[in-house]
Amino acid sequence: MTSLDEGLDRRAIIWIVNWTFSGAVGCTTVAVLVTYYYIAPFGAEVMATSMRLALFIPLLLAIPLFAVIGIKLQQLACANDLLTLASRYDGLTGCLNRAAFTSDVTAFVAEQDLKPFPATSALMVLDADHFKRINDRHGHLAGDDALVAIATEMRLAVGDVGLIGRLGGEEFGVFVHHAHPATIGAMAERIRLAVAEHGQAIAPDADPVTVSIGVALFTYPVQYEDIFKIADDQLYLAKNTGRNRVCLIEYSRLPGGIRAMATQLREGLAGALTDGFASQGDEPSRVAGR
Repeated sequence: MTSLDEGLDRRAIIWIVNWTFSGAVGCTTVAVLVTYYYIAPFGAEVMATSMRLALFIPLLLAIPLFAVIGIKLQQLACANDLLTLASRYDGLTGCLNRAAFTSDVTAFVAEQDLKPFPATSALMVLDADHFKRINDRHGHLAGDDALVAIATEMRLAVGDVGLIGRLGGEEFGVFVHHAHPATIGAMAERIRLAVAEHGQAIAPDADPVTVSIGVALFTYPVQYEDIFKIADDQLYLAKNTGRNRVCLIEYSRLPGGIRAMATQLREGLAGALTDGFASQGDEPSRVAGR
């Protein structure tokens, strides 16, 4: 059930029928037992009339009453489902909203910290390039179309191996639960290429939509906020080295911890810590700073 205006689905109708039948039978049974207990001393003729009334009146009243109550209960359940969806998903793109994405990833990270051999994971932060220019030149409806197209290509590339969220505006996040180091960069590149190649002409004479992607590949234990900082720094790097590219960094245990690493990355000292991989089109290159 996705809308109150679309009516009740088959499962809800079956539930209402069962609810109505059970309620009517229950009321009738109680009425018959009470009637028999109090009317039996008055003889068979009075008993026969009273029992017919005990059967007829509860059925006459209970069937429509329980049917109406059942319908209202199902509509209430549908409304609760819609509220739950609205509280977790972005209405435009269908991605998780920022709060739900952060909550789900944080919960997964905390769970991995309790495992003896947690898997490698990856967090991507994506941002549409020159998005304000799209809105200014072609209107906000064109901007909305661009965001929907980006979200669609992300879903096709990620599949069911990760979570996708809209973090705000034109920024998206992807969390891959179990990321193999050899394939996560390819996944990010697949998203970038798909958006650039299939991500549409949103308006006449408009440039294709592109995205810049920052990727943090990491092992546990970590804090979500720290990994997000690393991925965001890689996005910052991608934006400042030409856009429409992927910048990936693999976090390993280093003196000073992940916060120190994030600070040094922002200051342009990534090469002193670990290599980042940046790619644009078919020309991958090593990047050591901003």
